[in-house]
Amino acid sequence: MERPNILFIVADDLNSWIAPLGRHPDVKTPAIDQLASRGTTFLRAYCTAPYCNASRMSVFTGCLPTTTGVYQNEPFWEAPLRKVTLLEHLREAGYFCMGAGKVFHGSFDYADAGRNRTLSARWSDIENRPAMWDEFHTTAAEPMPLHRPLNRMFDFDDFQNVASMNHHFDWGAIEPAREPEMPDFKTADAVCAFLEKPHQQPFFCATGFYKPHLPWYVPERFLDLYPLDKVSLPFVKNDDLDDVPAIAKAWALSPPDHETVLKHGQWRNAVQGYLGAISYCDSQIGRVLAALDASPAADNTIVVLWGDNGFHLGEKLHWRKFVLWEEATRVPFILLPPRGMATSARVEQPVSLVDLFPTLLDLCGLEPPADIDGRSLMPLARGGEMEDHCAIMTWLRGNHSVRSSRWRYTRYSDLSEELYDLSADPYEWNNLIGDARFEKTRLDLGARLPSDRRD
Repeated sequence: MERPNILFIVADDLNSWIAPLGRHPDVKTPAIDQLASRGTTFLRAYCTAPYCNASRMSVFTGCLPTTTGVYQNEPFWEAPLRKVTLLEHLREAGYFCMGAGKVFHGSFDYADAGRNRTLSARWSDIENRPAMWDEFHTTAAEPMPLHRPLNRMFDFDDFQNVASMNHHFDWGAIEPAREPEMPDFKTADAVCAFLEKPHQQPFFCATGFYKPHLPWYVPERFLDLYPLDKVSLPFVKNDDLDDVPAIAKAWALSPPDHETVLKHGQWRNAVQGYLGAISYCDSQIGRVLAALDASPAADNTIVVLWGDNGFHLGEKLHWRKFVLWEEATRVPFILLPPRGMATSARVEQPVSLVDLFPTLLDLCGLEPPADIDGRSLMPLARGGEMEDHCAIMTWLRGNHSVRSSRWRYTRYSDLSEELYDLSADPYEWNNLIGDARFEKTRLDLGARLPSDRRD
């Protein structure tokens, strides 16, 4: 059989605020909307870890952090008996593997850019291994505005006293002339050029967009899509952390981002910046999808779009990720099969990004490795059911959360717990632990969690 190509698109820190998921009323994502209209949108998709490297290693291995041992930045490639990656599996099956941008984990040197007031931040490919690819285009340096930070929340003249987490906690407009320098623009250029060429063998084309990762420096026109006085803020309860365990409260409030943002009157500006970064990312996705549609591979290419983790913008008094709540773990996941293959438009059942690896292999007619945690989602995509399918999330060793169709249950390393009825409480305001009516639910969900505590 002629195996289908794969166009694999990942966006960094893209949470569930895309228009097809309806999680934010203002967001504008026309390219993602069009992709969703043609394929299957998994309405409740979750990362395996609210952290870039751990999440991506799960996707590329089909395994949970408890299996890979990658909870944050633990070594993977050099680990004995490491799992075979999706990339290696596809190359073995005869695929030409091309990548561009942030596919595996890497980072910009914002410390050097801030300390020396440089006008760009250098990129470091931390977990990418160029030899694993047939062709790879690394991430370009990121252009930096001159007068940073634009939000004026920190004093870069006293940079040694600015916490590392705040070197890039900033938002605003990049100079128009520097737009062609932006890493995602160059990543889209490389992918579009690849797609325009004819190919003699099936290809896996991985496209890694950095936005909407911080800092939210984007062209002004994307901020203009969201007039400041009309930006909708997230729903937040000021006492929301009163019923969560101490470990969760510590994660939520360190660093004290929400307090800092409110003190400087920047909440609405920050949400505008994040929305603008989403729309900027969407515009680059649109360029890539247009190139595919105009290419010789248009009819026989699988497209998958996903975000590596969620992101808080004040919900539960928290910013960024690094927690086990809905906003930090729920992600976009859209699958478009080759033309002519009928699939459901929407899947309601919770799924995990750990299932992406076996799903792609299933569509390509390839057998997945036997020792992975993920399962093909094609039964759901074709309108069927998968019994007892839940999503498991982990943040650091010993802290795990399970999301079923109705419930989220979390158990921390100190055995403290949270339980939320998401059907009645979608923003996780009411922790039901201790309510005898839900004891059986707590026990049933707890039995699904992996065990990796060190007693």
